[in-house]
Amino acid sequence: MGEKVFVDANIFLEIFLKDSKSEECKDFLKSLKDENKTAFTTDFLSYICILVIQNNLKESKFIRDAIIFFSYYEDLVILRPSFDELYSAGEIMDNDKLDFDDSLVVACMRKYGIKEIASLDKHFDKIKDIKRII
Repeated sequence: MGEKVFVDANIFLEIFLKDSKSEECKDFLKSLKDENKTAFTTDFLSYICILVIQNNLKESKFIRDAIIFFSYYEDLVILRPSFDELYSAGEIMDNDKLDFDDSLVVACMRKYGIKEIASLDKHFDKIKDIKRII
């Protein structure tokens, strides 16, 4: 396993919902293998993706496609946050003024020593120990 990169839900949602940056996000995920980088996300974010797909696309086929993607994408490690990370997320919410899901991302990144994040959310730029790469 080479370098670690955390992948935020919005990267996956761009692809699943075929939004304007879908191709850019697909290319990014494909590039990780060439760059010997391992992608990480959380089960919490995968559930968020499924809920957003349900609310936007309204068909269970798209939900099943996302589940298959998360299940079989070989270069993706899905972390399951512990209660320690959940608690830390609450502290990060207060200290860095992020919402809970983004605070949980930061808590997990710190726990697993992940320094880079792929996210379209610019508010991660204010977190000093994290570098947003997309």
